[in-house]
Amino acid sequence: MQALVYDRYGPPEVLARRDMPIPAPAEDEVRVEVHAAALNSWDWDLLVGSPLIRLFGPLRPPHPILGCDLAGRVVEVGARVQRLKVGDEVFGDNSGGRWGALAEYACAREDMLAVKPREISFAVAAALPQAGVLALQGLRLRGGIESGHRVLIEGAGGGVGTMALQMAKARGAYVACVDRAEKRDRLLALGADQVFDYEREDYTRDREGFDLVLDVVGRRSLFAHRRALRDGGVYVMAGGTIPRLLQHASLGPVLSLFGSKKLRILVHRPNVADLEELAARVVSGELRPVIDRECALDALPEGFRDLGAGRVLGKVVASLR
Repeated sequence: MQALVYDRYGPPEVLARRDMPIPAPAEDEVRVEVHAAALNSWDWDLLVGSPLIRLFGPLRPPHPILGCDLAGRVVEVGARVQRLKVGDEVFGDNSGGRWGALAEYACAREDMLAVKPREISFAVAAALPQAGVLALQGLRLRGGIESGHRVLIEGAGGGVGTMALQMAKARGAYVACVDRAEKRDRLLALGADQVFDYEREDYTRDREGFDLVLDVVGRRSLFAHRRALRDGGVYVMAGGTIPRLLQHASLGPVLSLFGSKKLRILVHRPNVADLEELAARVVSGELRPVIDRECALDALPEGFRDLGAGRVLGKVVASLR
C-alpha cells in the first residue's frame, strides 16, 4: 500500500511516500480501506518532535505513519469484533491505537470507529473526529452552553475552534474569537460576533467578561485568562505549550478553590457516542466542518507546513481514493 512515512523528527521534508505492507487487524480491530484522512496539531507535534513529545516520548517517532482521523470502508474484521462488519463505512480517531491514517489502509479498534451516515462525504467525516470531539467536550466542561452566554475561543481558526464556534452559536451564545487578523472575515462568516487579533488586542481585558474561555493554543498566562472570566465562568485549556500546561497543572486547581471562577484542563476522551452526535449535527445542518483544502498524499508536506505556521483555517484533508 502507499503511505506517507517518516523515520526521524524534522520538518515536512522528512516525509516520503513509500510502499508499505498492508496491516493486519488484531482480534479487536478492523482494517479500513482509507478514503480520507485529516491532519491535527498532534500530527505536527509528532512530525517535528515538539518539546512535549521529546520530554515524554521516544527518541524516534513512535508511529512511522502519521494520521489519526480517518474515514473509509471496513474490508476485514478481527475475530472479536461484533458491532462492525465488512462493507461498513466508518470514521473515527485512531490516536488511542496505531495511528497510520495517512495510508491506503489502516487498522483501528472497533471502539474507536462510528458508522458514517450516507449523507456525509468521506472528506467531511475525516475532518470531524478529533477536533469535533475536543470542541464538544470542551463546551461541556462549562456545564453546557445556553442562549446569552458569552464564549471566547482562543485559536478559533483551527479545526477545534471552527467547530466550537458553530456549536456555541447553535445554542444561542455570543461568541468572540481570537486568531490571526487574516482569518477575521472567514470567522465572521461562520457566525463569530467578534474577532480579536491576538497580535494587537488584549482580549483578556474585555469589560463584559466571558462565561467560558475555550483555549486551544495556550498563548496567555493562567492569570490573564482568569481575569477574562465572569463570576461563575470556566476556563478550559485544550492545548498549549509546556510552560502553560505546567502552570495550569500546578496553579489551576489551587486558584479554582478561591472564588467562583474555575480553571480546567480538557482531557481528550475519544468515544463512539460523541462521534455519532457530531455526525447527527452535520446531517441536521447545525455543524459544517471547515475544510481548508483537500489534497493527495504527495501534497501533504505543504499542508503540514501551513498547519505548523498557523495558516490553515479548519482542516487539511488527504484524499486517498
